[in-house]
Amino acid sequence: MKPFFSALILFTTLHTSAQTYWQQHVATKIDVRLDDEAHFLHAREEFVYTNNSPDTLRNLYIHVWPNAYKNDHTPFAQQQDRNGNTSFYYSPNKDKGYIDSLDFTVDGKNVDHYIAENTPDIARIDLAYPLLPGKSIKVATPFLVKIPKVFSRLGHTDQAYFISQWFPKPAVYDQKGWHPISYLDQGEFFSEFGSYDVTITLPKNYVVMATGNCMDEKENTWMDGLSKLPVSDSANDNTPTSSTELKTIHFHEDNVHDFAWFADKRWIVRKDSVKSPGTEHLVYTWAAYLPSYKKIWADATTYLGETVKHYGKWVGPYPYNTIKAVLGDMHAGGGMEYPTVTIIDKTAALNFRTVVIHEAGHNWFYGMLGSNERDHPWMDEGMNTFYEKKTTEALTPDTGILSKLSKLNEELLYYQLAASHTDQTIDQTASKFTKLNYGLDVYYKTWLMLRVLEQYMGEADFEKGMKNYYNNWHYKHPYPENFRDCMQQSTTKNLDWFFPGMLFTDKKIDFTIINARRENDKTTVKLRNNSSVLSPVLINAFSNDSLVCKKWTAPFTGTTTIDLPVTEWDKLKIDHFFPDAKSANDIYTKGGLSHRFHLGIRGFFGVNTDEKYKLFVAPAVAYNQYNGVMGGLVIHNLTMPENRLRFILTPLYSGATNSFTGAGSMGYMWYPKRAFQEILLQADAKSFHYNESYAGLTDRAYTRYIKLEVGPSFTLKEKDPLSDATKMLSVKGYSIWEDQFAGASAGIEKINVKQHLYGVVRYEHFNERTYNPFSYTSEVQVGADFAKVTLEGKARVDYNTRKKSLYVRAFLGKFFAINGDPAVTSRYQLNSSYSATNDYLYDGTYIGRNATGNVAAQQVSIQEGGFKVPVFGRVSRSDNYMATINLETDLPLGKLPIRIFADAGLIPNIKATIANNSSTTFLYEAGLSVHLIKDVVYIYLPIVMSGDFQNYLHDTYGNRNAFKHGISFTMMFQNINWLRSPTSLLKKLVN
Repeated sequence: MKPFFSALILFTTLHTSAQTYWQQHVATKIDVRLDDEAHFLHAREEFVYTNNSPDTLRNLYIHVWPNAYKNDHTPFAQQQDRNGNTSFYYSPNKDKGYIDSLDFTVDGKNVDHYIAENTPDIARIDLAYPLLPGKSIKVATPFLVKIPKVFSRLGHTDQAYFISQWFPKPAVYDQKGWHPISYLDQGEFFSEFGSYDVTITLPKNYVVMATGNCMDEKENTWMDGLSKLPVSDSANDNTPTSSTELKTIHFHEDNVHDFAWFADKRWIVRKDSVKSPGTEHLVYTWAAYLPSYKKIWADATTYLGETVKHYGKWVGPYPYNTIKAVLGDMHAGGGMEYPTVTIIDKTAALNFRTVVIHEAGHNWFYGMLGSNERDHPWMDEGMNTFYEKKTTEALTPDTGILSKLSKLNEELLYYQLAASHTDQTIDQTASKFTKLNYGLDVYYKTWLMLRVLEQYMGEADFEKGMKNYYNNWHYKHPYPENFRDCMQQSTTKNLDWFFPGMLFTDKKIDFTIINARRENDKTTVKLRNNSSVLSPVLINAFSNDSLVCKKWTAPFTGTTTIDLPVTEWDKLKIDHFFPDAKSANDIYTKGGLSHRFHLGIRGFFGVNTDEKYKLFVAPAVAYNQYNGVMGGLVIHNLTMPENRLRFILTPLYSGATNSFTGAGSMGYMWYPKRAFQEILLQADAKSFHYNESYAGLTDRAYTRYIKLEVGPSFTLKEKDPLSDATKMLSVKGYSIWEDQFAGASAGIEKINVKQHLYGVVRYEHFNERTYNPFSYTSEVQVGADFAKVTLEGKARVDYNTRKKSLYVRAFLGKFFAINGDPAVTSRYQLNSSYSATNDYLYDGTYIGRNATGNVAAQQVSIQEGGFKVPVFGRVSRSDNYMATINLETDLPLGKLPIRIFADAGLIPNIKATIANNSSTTFLYEAGLSVHLIKDVVYIYLPIVMSGDFQNYLHDTYGNRNAFKHGISFTMMFQNINWLRSPTSLLKKLVN
């Protein structure tokens, strides 16, 4: 086989312009035999390819999609890596799959085929003779498929088989040229219409569900019998032995673009029928599932029938004789559609009705309306979601908690993307979407936009337009412009604002009612379009919660006014059908302190999806060694969708010190159009006590610190939305006031207050790729007495075992003393072990900032040198430079969170304060670590360490207690920026 390049596509045709629509036709015949011991398909295929184009073809592009599972370098494997799915990468070769034994002939004569190394699932056949317009050729080949385990769609789970995208298949050639596409998990298909005639040979006791009609009377009789058998209470999902007798089943279907089949020996079978609206054509509904799913699947055939009824009523009649759903395993979503048959994954049990209707609805989009799913996924997934939701709403409402959570989940996630300006335009190829955006923009956002269009056109005209689309384009390959034309032909209203403007925007939709003025017999309402998207908006007027008037504005940007023919109202509201990303500014009320600002107070936390701004209040408890147990409140507006102005305040009261303490953060987020993805101006403040004195005092005395930190952080915009990189620049100013003990007089400790000013500039680069992610941070700190320059790098080196890695951290720092007094500058020097006494910026959260001899004294942070032994004083400090490396490795202990760690560093100019300490400049340690909360709470048990650490522990705590005091732990809550927490949480949940 020889490599070829995609550029050759440009030279494979002699293209002529044509004004009339045409499409190619493919009539396919396949004979296949299943080997259910070795999990192979042995097959022979022939297809008649008719060139209906005005062009002369000199080659054909053939999809051989099972090769997507051939190795970990295919486009499918690379997308899996990018989306964080590691199961295929770590799978053994025996679980992967491929297609081979290809030997193509054209009209009986051998031809060569060519496959590129980087796209092993696309082949090219060079024709011996040009294929002229209006002529046909017969292409034939044997082929062998090794069926992979289920990683996406095609696959098997033991002897349950899910056979899709499994045979050599011509790519589409249309007015836009050839469309050879690699198999992807995220991103579906585009195929030529035609007929399929397929025979399947396999052991006799398999139940087979496939595209089209079973042509064998004996098999049909057997299946009818199975559909009437009662389900025994003792039935189980155990797999029976395969019959030694084989059977061959014949399937046929016309006007379809694919053929899939599914086989299992354990399935329960159920059958029903429904009449297709408009034609009264009788359609048989089939369901096949495992005994353990009998309750969940009890109404499966009913849901299939409802899909036929409702889609048939609103879009167009279902023309095929059967519609089927089977239970199976797939890892490309909750279900997957093929002509007349769909597979429903076991995980879809939580939202079963919706998934069945959605997947069955794909028989219209893209089953009959055969758009290019890869390049325009909204035309099938988005349109189908629109009708899936119309159908489920037309049926008995599903009021279960799971259904409500599912709806909230979709709504919340989409509006969060819109609020954070990470939304993507829906009309782009599927592979350009992020994993989260593909699900929300392609499916949910399209539904929202089509819902607006339906309201604007009116339901009757919208239905007329969709039927126009169906009548003109079923069994064809429509493009977005064809859909647009069909809708525009069905209404007298101009839809230029919708196509392509609003439908394809990645801007946040946000309208505000500015004011309303009553005069005579009308109300003049002024509105502002807060986005640059040209759009109308629907205004509703209510009186005592009853709708008294509704009216559309003309499409506008900026501001506009509209006259409502009513004066008696108490509330104006932008219609809830409109996908407005900030619902709290959608309302204008007659009375009250404010017409537009309405506050709702809620407990703990919640979502931000109604007409009130939210304030959340919850009890708070905190502790440190000096303030003891503190009680108070958490007051915040952190929610999803996120607010631009966001805050979290935690006022606390300490009984031990009889004083108020607490912390708080406030910030405002901007989303610039260029250069930066976002800019956050943030202010943080906190005040707690950090030391105590009681010797010779009437009452115990405490010193307090007050910290104020202010500055912007800039997140740079990445050119590629799929980039794993995040780059941030932050500039911070610190003002810190510290109480300091100044000596006791008459049993009362004197306290002085000193202010310190610092500046910090930090650049951070994170690359969160699935394998071997890394980050680096460079930082400059400046104070009146010092300057410090540091560079930190982190990398996770993944082993060839899932969730097992080597973690590497390196640190390099340089210290500059501005004040020549070491007593002043020592607190700012570089530290191999970083503890509370080194945290002069008060960024960290420590139990006891000046604790000695107790557990609180053993708290460290993985900063600067990153050593774990908790030491104090010059044994761990450098007033010059420091270079360290920190290593941790997972162990082959399953899910136990135990690692081995080792640290080493070069630290010059160490001046020991204990007589028997050496003056070596090389430090090291190694031991075990226990990870309780990722990146926050760890426990370290050093076992081996250099002499400086050993001498310090033995001389400070004695031989018997040295090991105990060498143990340390972290509580690095400074790694959490609460103002960014909703976005951070969303990223963690998705990944």
